[in-house]
Amino acid sequence: MKFLEEKFVPIAAKIGSQKHLVAIRDGFVVVMPATIAGAIAVLVNNIHLLFGETGLNMPAIGDGFKSFIDSTGISAVCNMVNNGSINMMAILVAPMIAMNLAKANNGDEKATAIVTLAAYIAPMAVTSDAAGAIGAKGTAYLSQTLFKADGLFVAMICALFIGEVFPRLSKLDALKITMPDGVPPAVSNTFSSLVPAMIGVFVWPIICNIVLSVSGESMWVLINNIVGAPLKSISQSVFTLILIYFMIDFLWIFGLHGANVVGSITTPVLTPLSLENVETFAAGGEPQNTVVGEVQSGFAFLGGSGATIGLIIAIFIFSKSKAARTVASISVAPGIFEINEPLTFGLPIVMNVVYAIPFILGPIILGTITYFLMEGGMLRRPCIQAPWVTPPILIGFLCTGGDIRGAIWNVIEIVILVVLWTPFVMMNDRIEARNAED
Repeated sequence: MKFLEEKFVPIAAKIGSQKHLVAIRDGFVVVMPATIAGAIAVLVNNIHLLFGETGLNMPAIGDGFKSFIDSTGISAVCNMVNNGSINMMAILVAPMIAMNLAKANNGDEKATAIVTLAAYIAPMAVTSDAAGAIGAKGTAYLSQTLFKADGLFVAMICALFIGEVFPRLSKLDALKITMPDGVPPAVSNTFSSLVPAMIGVFVWPIICNIVLSVSGESMWVLINNIVGAPLKSISQSVFTLILIYFMIDFLWIFGLHGANVVGSITTPVLTPLSLENVETFAAGGEPQNTVVGEVQSGFAFLGGSGATIGLIIAIFIFSKSKAARTVASISVAPGIFEINEPLTFGLPIVMNVVYAIPFILGPIILGTITYFLMEGGMLRRPCIQAPWVTPPILIGFLCTGGDIRGAIWNVIEIVILVVLWTPFVMMNDRIEARNAED
């Protein structure tokens, strides 16, 4: 433990605070309200599936609900909300990532966001066609395909590029236009960054055009082939899932926020895949990506990192420690909403070798079983981005698009967690009692 704390933890902390990774992670967090709104819209349009074969098996009720939302215009409104949120994710995320990076570089956040948005959209008119095909040349259509999940990788690269270049150019005195005294500050500031903004807006499209001329492929096709496809292939392995969950909970044992540290690396990879699932489900298809963020929040981390909902229940049933029961009582309300810091630091679980074992193993066991249930068709893959603070059972139902099997599996998972945590709760009681005697 001492060796890991001295050698490994500092490296992990540096990775978790790396400004580009943090900018990407926080950019997605900023647009979360829009994402959730879009997810609710998709859910409403597809809630009739709850009454289908994978749900309550009441097709007449499902057909009636579908007819109701279609005839009242609710379905049309939900489609609009979806088009303005999830189907615009690249457009929403790019300026937010750039803004966060500009903040880290002490630059003008708002101006950076605007420049990024203009720069990202500019090359689309020569790299897409009316049908939305990526890579077609010589047309003048903006493809909505590049606004959503298919454009996310390029949007992130564009945002990081502008977020680094524009703040630095803005600090060069040679590029500043100084206005006379008496000019309002808002106008003066705008002209001060006018030249750097123009450079930023022009340079990214120039780069995209060079890529198109040299490779014969648009920037979107090239990045998706070189970066997106390999990352997707690697990410969809059960071994990747195990590694992610192990690292998150392993870092928590040392007091580091594992979800933030690991999330800064996994968010750019898993979020586009999650959005692909939402888009597929909204179009009436079955989602194809298994390893996405909703498996973590909806099935592997019930009660928070370490899947501690089982620990709380096990303490109430089996623990005789007054201190443990007090901490568990305080942790019930937050734990229901997937927040377990009171338990993690109050029990504590941090630097506790006994509790470290189930804390690490619980999410891995649940995540692995969930993976094979989804791969085997016994559980629908996540297709709704339910908020991570959604309580267990409800979150399993929501993130699978109203699949009742998701809620049932959550209940079974809680039982598994109680069984897993119980011997360690009793062991910890004995250790505390022995220490008290000494």
